Amino acid sequence: MKKFDIRELVAAGLMAALVVVGTMLIQVPTPTRGYIHIGDSMVYLCGVLLNPAAGFLAAAAGSLMADVFSGYGVYAPVSFVIKGLDALVVGFCYKRVVAVYGDKTIKKAWAFAAGVLLGGSIMVLGYLAYETFLYGFYVAILGIAGNITQALGGGLLAFPLVLALGKIGERF
Repeated sequence: MKKFDIRELVAAGLMAALVVVGTMLIQVPTPTRGYIHIGDSMVYLCGVLLNPAAGFLAAAAGSLMADVFSGYGVYAPVSFVIKGLDALVVGFCYKRVVAVYGDKTIKKAWAFAAGVLLGGSIMVLGYLAYETFLYGFYVAILGIAGNITQALGGGLLAFPLVLALGKIGERF
């Protein structure tokens, strides 16, 4: 098991807090008794700025806490897994492409877009499966459009921050 140094621990705690704030700032209820929010932008930043383990834990813990604090506790355990994996996939895609192909802005954009599409797919399918278990398939499909909007919107909000904060991430 990897041990975190104090800098990584503080950065992960800060990012988890930003996930909570981003998730709770604006919440639009959905027909599946969930909600759409802008917290995915912070989930993506967790993956890009932190190492894989810290990014997973920060996104997962922040999403879990936001669900609990917002009264959506039924989603908290699955949000922990889904949002953690979302951050992990986005971070892996982004860092791998940038490491192999260079750090030009256009390559960063393609790498981030690929990560958001893969991570967002995990999120959409994960919540579809969970909501199918909770409410049945026909109710669960009502949440797909909202989850896709949330994933793509989070990516659009996060990408300028990824570019601006890219140098900071190298020090975490």
